[in-house]
Amino acid sequence: MANTGASPTAASTPAIGDAFRFDVNALRALSVVAVVGFHFQIPGFAGGFVGVDVFLVITGYLMTAKVLNELKLGRFSPWAFWMMRMRRIYPALAALTIASVVAGWFVTLPAEYSRHLLQALSALAFLSNFAFKSDSGYFAMAAQTKPLLHTWSLSLEWQFYFFMPLIVGLVWRLSLRAMSGIDAIIVALRVFAVLSLAWCLWASQQDATGSSFFSLQARAWEPLAGGLIAAAEIRRRSEGMAEPSWLQSPTVAVAGWLLVAGCVVYPLPEARWPGVLTILPVLGSAMIIAARQASREGGLLGVPAIQRVGDWSYSIYLWHWPVWVFALSFLSLRGYGVGAAQKTLMVLLSLALGAISYRYVEQPFRIRRDFWTPRRLLGGSAVAFASLAAFVSLTFLNKGFPGRLPEYLLPAELARRTSTPRDECFRNANSTKKATETYCSFGSEQATQGLSAILWGDSFANQYLDPVSAAAHAHRIHGLIATQNACRAFIDDAAGNARDERPCREFNRSTLDFVLGPTGPRIVVLGSNWTNALEISVLVDSLLSAGKTVVLIMPLLNIGFDLPQRWIENQIRAGRAIEEWKVEASPALAMRALRDEIAHVLDRYRGNPRLVVVDPQSVVCEQDHCYLVRNGQANFRDTAHISNVNASQYRGLFDAAFKAVLLAGTAVEAKKD
Repeated sequence: MANTGASPTAASTPAIGDAFRFDVNALRALSVVAVVGFHFQIPGFAGGFVGVDVFLVITGYLMTAKVLNELKLGRFSPWAFWMMRMRRIYPALAALTIASVVAGWFVTLPAEYSRHLLQALSALAFLSNFAFKSDSGYFAMAAQTKPLLHTWSLSLEWQFYFFMPLIVGLVWRLSLRAMSGIDAIIVALRVFAVLSLAWCLWASQQDATGSSFFSLQARAWEPLAGGLIAAAEIRRRSEGMAEPSWLQSPTVAVAGWLLVAGCVVYPLPEARWPGVLTILPVLGSAMIIAARQASREGGLLGVPAIQRVGDWSYSIYLWHWPVWVFALSFLSLRGYGVGAAQKTLMVLLSLALGAISYRYVEQPFRIRRDFWTPRRLLGGSAVAFASLAAFVSLTFLNKGFPGRLPEYLLPAELARRTSTPRDECFRNANSTKKATETYCSFGSEQATQGLSAILWGDSFANQYLDPVSAAAHAHRIHGLIATQNACRAFIDDAAGNARDERPCREFNRSTLDFVLGPTGPRIVVLGSNWTNALEISVLVDSLLSAGKTVVLIMPLLNIGFDLPQRWIENQIRAGRAIEEWKVEASPALAMRALRDEIAHVLDRYRGNPRLVVVDPQSVVCEQDHCYLVRNGQANFRDTAHISNVNASQYRGLFDAAFKAVLLAGTAVEAKKD
């Protein structure tokens, strides 16, 4: 998935009870520029996704300061705080969401549009981090197809806004006489920050699905770092303590800027983020904020252009990602590439829309409080949400309004439906699944002479589940499903598989133990996204030596592009349906080098009836060309996986394979007699 950073929703006057913080506003400008540069794939912003972390530190600093100052004055109200945040966030978010729904009507396929509307609803309910967490993973739609993906951060921030003032207010009121309210709050913030950081570091190592990316539990320590700075500043001022000279110095500020800038430029690994490396941009941001430099106008950070970008940062953030998503779709449909000129125009459009949104949406709702009273603000928000909810319901009843688009595009949409067969039985990267049984069953319930099989591998094995199951049922073979996300079948080796995920290694060890155990199946159907023929040879040799019969599924094609999307684009350009699309069977497409290597290492098993090789290329390829689309249906649902629609065309291969297996078994029994 692409990293879509958090939102710069901090107040437009970043101060803590005194002068406007030009440095904080400049930091916010750098953060949004970093995120935009990263998403638009502009050189020099390889680590720009750290803008999410910088934003969270800023918002934690400003909002904790707001709550603590109100508590000190004895006028704190959680409701007033939430309304202040609502006024700041919701109008611009609602405007962006509605605009994306309107734009999607003209360019989005029915099922994808229905999904987009649900995500829009979750964004307006500040629950989109949960929505996108559930829609992440191996078979999730690409980030570039989700115009509102970036709103997950707004939801996470809002959840912080909800819990933080409640906890801080409660601690303030319950603090013991021996400890002042501010001291108690600092202790509480430290405890929550340490717990959150510990959870973050643990999840980054143990959660192979990356779900902690969207999690408040794993990210709360980042805004709490800013909150601790605010609390320390307020305590010092309350007690008349001098500001530490070593901390509030230009050297600390410059070091912080260099650290943040270095993180933006350096290609930090996105995998397992947030994690231990996330400490770097958080530390840099904290150093800048704590140093309190450039609090007055003047100097580099006070340059009007930088300050304007800081002011517009929230709206720029809101608009830049949909601009990128819809622009990519527009350019792709017309066969255009995305070069420097196109990216420059997208950057300028994001800036312009951000400025317009700031001027005509953000500011009126914040300034015209005599008109936009809390009652009217809540009423307008409720109307917007209810209207969208009604439209979502209508869209689902009409199955995404397929009449909006040419009918000949619908088969492409059908092909790209990404649910893998028996999804409840397909393990995720953490080796967990929805089904409770250890191995789900397929094929015949009553096996002939106890004949059983197991389908072992990753999604490239699981994609053949339907034809394998149909063939197994016809031959009265009972089967079990042992497939896991991005986990090819292999015999685990401490040295050779050190870089593989721990859950994958454990899954393969447990599967091999079961297969070789006393109740293990006689037939092992293997399929995976292998890149090493020797790894296959070791596995096959071990299984054959144990007396198992192996059905090996050879690699199919590696298309290298999203087939349904490209098919859609080609048809739109042609203005008609394209019923057949065949391409040259080039060595790269046909994975010829890997297939030749596999054939070479398996050559020593030639003549062994207990090794049956299934070659799906024989179904979709003829001589020197292969069919990507045939008879008006796509053969693939993405860059390499077969389409569920056409999976049945492989049934004959597995019928023949299981027939050969049964004949081999009969021959072996005859020899014994």
